Amino acid sequence: MHIAILDDDPTIREQLSALLTKGHRSAPEEWSLDPSMEWRVDTYDCNKAMLRGLKQYTYHLVLLDWELPDGSGLEVLQWMREYLEVPPAAIMVTHRDSESDAVEALRLGADDFVSKPFRSQELVARVLTVLRRQLAHGRAGNPLDPFFHGNIGVDPQQERITLDHEPIKLTYQEYRLALLLLRNLNRPLTRAYLYESVWGQEENPLSRTLDVHIYRIRKKLGLTADRGWQLASIYGYGYRLQRLDTHT
Repeated sequence: MHIAILDDDPTIREQLSALLTKGHRSAPEEWSLDPSMEWRVDTYDCNKAMLRGLKQYTYHLVLLDWELPDGSGLEVLQWMREYLEVPPAAIMVTHRDSESDAVEALRLGADDFVSKPFRSQELVARVLTVLRRQLAHGRAGNPLDPFFHGNIGVDPQQERITLDHEPIKLTYQEYRLALLLLRNLNRPLTRAYLYESVWGQEENPLSRTLDVHIYRIRKKLGLTADRGWQLASIYGYGYRLQRLDTHT
């Protein structure tokens, strides 16, 4: 899970980061997504830095302050909705507390609105609720539940992928990469996000590791146009897996 925080107050950034990296593990069971899931949190103190991060990484959720030294969190919200094909979920976390402010933020695409000072457990609950809705677009229910996209089946508990009901032999990294793409169907994923999620490291600009693994899973899983799939490179960004034929 990759989350970004935009706030010019270093104390708030530290507090939010601690809550999101630790708080979700102790949340009540009915709020939880997957206690074993790693959460990475990036923090930014101005719009310019935040926009730079949004162009480099694939975030599932962003927490935005309203008033920043170089603009407004609403400007970042509008930029994401306009320029990112699949924008991350967004929660405004701000000292503003009027009804009109909340309505304005929600109208511009925010998923929730939280006023400062916030209650820690309530904030964690709101974050988990928004993330559950966000992840439901790629899969529903327990993260270990099997799911299907067309002729491809995934069993996360067994770490197994089938093609036309036949198990496909994949290396661990191939499985992890295929799982990410299938859980984020139609969503562009940055190279940086894929490298960190699959290999746990930053991308080496000279490395072709990701591209080689993309080639292998495309071939092994039949992710080609004649089978109703498109696994495409997005220049300067990353990869996206799409269904072309939803009737298979």
